[in-house]
Amino acid sequence: MNFIQYIKDSFDELNNHMTWISKEDAQKTTVTVAVFTIIFALAVAGIDYVFQTGLDNFFEMFKSN
Repeated sequence: MNFIQYIKDSFDELNNHMTWISKEDAQKTTVTVAVFTIIFALAVAGIDYVFQTGLDNFFEMFKSN
């Protein structure tokens, strides 16, 4: 089988032999993933800020003047 036939068969498989979710379900899922991604990113940023501040304060105690 050559490459062109492989591409044609792949498109045929995707168009005629697969069940796709509805557009509305895809949009809901995308929004859900985006919201949880933003929440997770904010949580990681918050934890990073807390640890960075704590480490800065810790090392500041040992800094010589």
